[in-house]
Amino acid sequence: MIKIYDAIIIGSGAAAYGVADRLHNEGVTDIAVITENRFSGTSRNTGSDKQTYYKLSMDGFSADSPYKMASDIFAAGCCDGEKMYLQAVNSTRCFLRLFDYGVNFPRDEFGGFPGYKTDHDNTVRATSIGPLTSRVMTEKLENAVIERNGTPILDNRQVFEILKNGSKAVGVAALNTKTNDIELFYSRNVVCATGAPACIYENSVYPESQHGMTGVLIESGVRLCNYSQWQYGMASVDFRWNVSGSFMQVIPRFVSIDENGNEYDFLNDCFETAGEMCSNIFLKGYQWPFSYERAEKSSRVDVAVHNETKKGRNVYLDFTRNPEGFSFENLNEEAREYLEKNGAVEATPIERLQTLNPKAIEVYSSHGIDIYSEKLRIAVCAQHNNGGVYTDNNYETDIDNLYVIGEAAGTFGLARPGGTALNDTQVSGFLCAEGIKNKVQSDIEIPQNCFEKYKDFVIDSSIDYSHIRTKMSKSAAFLRNKEECEDLLYEINRILSDYPLRHKSLSDYFYDKDMLVSAKTLLETITGEMSLTGSRGGAVFIENGKTVSENPVYRKYLTVTDNGKVSFEETKPVPVPESSFEKYLKNSEEEKR
Repeated sequence: MIKIYDAIIIGSGAAAYGVADRLHNEGVTDIAVITENRFSGTSRNTGSDKQTYYKLSMDGFSADSPYKMASDIFAAGCCDGEKMYLQAVNSTRCFLRLFDYGVNFPRDEFGGFPGYKTDHDNTVRATSIGPLTSRVMTEKLENAVIERNGTPILDNRQVFEILKNGSKAVGVAALNTKTNDIELFYSRNVVCATGAPACIYENSVYPESQHGMTGVLIESGVRLCNYSQWQYGMASVDFRWNVSGSFMQVIPRFVSIDENGNEYDFLNDCFETAGEMCSNIFLKGYQWPFSYERAEKSSRVDVAVHNETKKGRNVYLDFTRNPEGFSFENLNEEAREYLEKNGAVEATPIERLQTLNPKAIEVYSSHGIDIYSEKLRIAVCAQHNNGGVYTDNNYETDIDNLYVIGEAAGTFGLARPGGTALNDTQVSGFLCAEGIKNKVQSDIEIPQNCFEKYKDFVIDSSIDYSHIRTKMSKSAAFLRNKEECEDLLYEINRILSDYPLRHKSLSDYFYDKDMLVSAKTLLETITGEMSLTGSRGGAVFIENGKTVSENPVYRKYLTVTDNGKVSFEETKPVPVPESSFEKYLKNSEEEKR
């Protein structure tokens, strides 16, 4: 007898475990989590100086509301007002579940949750438990899913196809990476919580264990929303980690080193004075993502770092020495007051970091990197896809019964406050579970899928597509050259037109196919969209050697990619729900009956 689940959740991060727990609590218990490796992925293996969780202000005195929070995120442009309101109005409920599960967010002596300012935001909605916030979230949710709920974990399964019957998802096909067998799993609902396509860039802060499966979803027939809108920022590359927040606020020295060992204090040539340079290094703490709007301000640092790497030089942060010309007196008022207020006024950046955030130092020492004595190699890296798969407000795609949540979904627009991604892992799962719970579940028809062709697979160790990732980082990251993107798109299309049934392994065959399809669609979106919109958000668009300025009219639209074709859909405003308490009280009473 064929087993049919009520829901299969793909992934094993904060979003996957969050929706699995929510479904179980809502009475949808015949479910399973399927994952390539339970201990891989972004949620469990990434962070920053103090990894941020963004939620409604709960410090007890800051004036805030879901409408205000939604409006603040919506204001950056190119995102759906209804989705932002759902993100805001459900944030407190999701945040408190995590706290109750043991994610020990800081509280004041009265029980309030104090906050701080994060990037792309001027409120104090941000909170953190330190560099490993998302890892602890994942571990606490995983404990609830496995130990308390008893949900089965189908590990070592690499999903490579969404099974469909007509326009409905009915399960997944997966490669058992232990046995190399292809297995089919059937379900009335499929939830994809696999993160962004981390596979498409060479310069990436995503952990090497994170791949994503956006290409698989594209091949299933979904549309994409705002797929070109990524977030890039400086990160260490020998051990992948964001160097945001206090790593920048202590004002380390930037230095590049050529192949002959010559050192260059290259940032000094990018600013008029040492005080301006040091103040902008400080500002990178909470202006960490590259921003086209700040390209002549703090994001000038990102451009300078990128230009040094293009010269073939390695770029480093040196926490043992101050930048040339550093002095507290020359800093702008914001930087000087912050460091003085927090007592971080020591003579060197590493001493200031020890005062400001010693856990940030421990992250590197736990990976064998001693920034007390070693320089830290960095690059401008892909960090977050603000876009992704197009979904409705319950995170269901154009394919019935296929849901996409977390970073894999196209939720955000041109810019998002730091930490909204962690809020989204929980809110999107909550809304997805509500959608599944409220659906009338019917029996599914099992499709006659045939995977016999993979029996003809040939081992060929010579196949290597890593050069595609190198070219993506060079031409299609935060600096996007139209002509180079078009050339790369032509090359990928040529590869995919005759993708051979051979590779180093069947697993690599599926991985690279996913990477190539994900990259191809991103290039189609960039070239189809940015010739009209110009440079914006986290990217500069260059055509015929010149930077194309933004056309702000397009901030009122979502970019939709469907089978390689780009169109624009007008955004919906942040809603104002009817304020009749009696109406909702009546609805609540009827729901109970």
